[in-house]
Amino acid sequence: MLTITKEFSFHAAHRLCIPGKSDEENRRIYGVCSTLHGHTYRLQVMLSGTPDETGMILHFDALKAVVAREVLDRYDHASLNDLDEYRDKPATAENMAMHIFAVLDRALASDRYRLERVTVYETPTAWATCSRDASA
Repeated sequence: MLTITKEFSFHAAHRLCIPGKSDEENRRIYGVCSTLHGHTYRLQVMLSGTPDETGMILHFDALKAVVAREVLDRYDHASLNDLDEYRDKPATAENMAMHIFAVLDRALASDRYRLERVTVYETPTAWATCSRDASA
């Protein structure tokens, strides 16, 4: 299998909390992460496919445009808890990876390539990955 991967970064704030639980309950579950704080997230997007006559699976600039339109333009400098996708569930790296995978899978539909994996790095040492196998 031949793959390409492109990495992006964005800045966003969030507060880990379960809607409907008190501040005290959320503090017990999430500790200091239950208060508003920010991260410089890294996002890796991997596609598999067959190169076309240009020798590329998908031009990195084309991938960048799709990811910017579908994810970065909404997430960069956002309060993630205010986004519709995290109103009813915590804005964890796991939930972000699953949601971003679903969004990009629709946006990158093609008969020549497909989305294989999305990885969201919350910090350099903590990340979540959603792959095609896990998204089914």
